[in-house]
Amino acid sequence: MKNPWMSAWLSAANGLMAPARGQIMAEMQKSQRQMMLEWQRLWIESCMALWFPGGRGKR
Repeated sequence: MKNPWMSAWLSAANGLMAPARGQIMAEMQKSQRQMMLEWQRLWIESCMALWFPGGRGKR
């Protein structure tokens, strides 16, 4: 037999966690996008350094 108190408690907990879950997912997507942009920048810089050695070095 199901426990009605446990069911009620879990429903309330799930209702409280839904907004937090949305915020966590939004932050994860933001971090993932920043990581991909940084990876692309580093990849382009390394390819340019290979294609044009002695070109635009850090001064």
